[in-house]
Amino acid sequence: MKVISAESLSALLGTETGLKHWLVLEETGQTLASLYDMSPAVEYEWLFLETPFADFLKRSPLILRLNDVRGDILHAFEQDPKTGISPGIVVSSQASEAEVFAHLRRCLEVRFYDDRKGMLRYYHPDIAAALFESSSRPSRQWLGPLECWIWFGTTLQQQHNEGPCWHALCHDESDVEALELNATQPIALSREQEDALEAHILARRAWRAYRRPEESLDDGDTRYRFIEHYRAAQQLEIPADQYREFFELIRRLADSEIHDILINVPVSRRLDVLREHIDHAREGDVV
Repeated sequence: MKVISAESLSALLGTETGLKHWLVLEETGQTLASLYDMSPAVEYEWLFLETPFADFLKRSPLILRLNDVRGDILHAFEQDPKTGISPGIVVSSQASEAEVFAHLRRCLEVRFYDDRKGMLRYYHPDIAAALFESSSRPSRQWLGPLECWIWFGTTLQQQHNEGPCWHALCHDESDVEALELNATQPIALSREQEDALEAHILARRAWRAYRRPEESLDDGDTRYRFIEHYRAAQQLEIPADQYREFFELIRRLADSEIHDILINVPVSRRLDVLREHIDHAREGDVV
């Protein structure tokens, strides 16, 4: 398998004869209403149908045939694949729709930490980025009858090094033939996928502690500052329940100051020392 990238969704959709595409959208509570506003006759399928999660259809993601949707729906999604309509991804395949839907439903439940099972929101682009980047070493079972998983953006760690763009996990020349899939067994996450998802969850919690109402990770400068400050919190072993105050304090200092002030201070005292340093500086004292 390989991961390829492009600046636009259309560049990853491909033009092979018989290749079809489906849009999988998370239900935010407004997704279906937004789709009906754009197209009163929109056709969709509930992802949770015929799964252990069928009792939660009101929260079920929606699957739409991308080849059939109105142009304004596709345009709205491509322009903003996280909040334009709702967060979502695209899958491509030459297999029948029934095979594709069965595979997407099978992928909802995964095995992790050896013997635990749970539902995975792979249809959110942030989760897809953590799951399918090359460093996460996804199993070939994820592709199954699919040609590609396509998502927008990448993990926060990767965003520090590159701008947001579209990515696709696809077959390559080494995939000689499709794997036999056991439809009764959940796909097991690799250790690298588990690590990537854990890192994603921790980073999102840190972002909630960091962000101000006017800030967004879509802004490059904000994203850069947050990643730098989050890394500082990790390197200095600041407890997660102290992140909010730490981030408020750290915003007032140059990055180079932080390390010099705290590196030799015991972990339990670091927030206090940082607070004292800023208080003294505000009073005009020389520290």
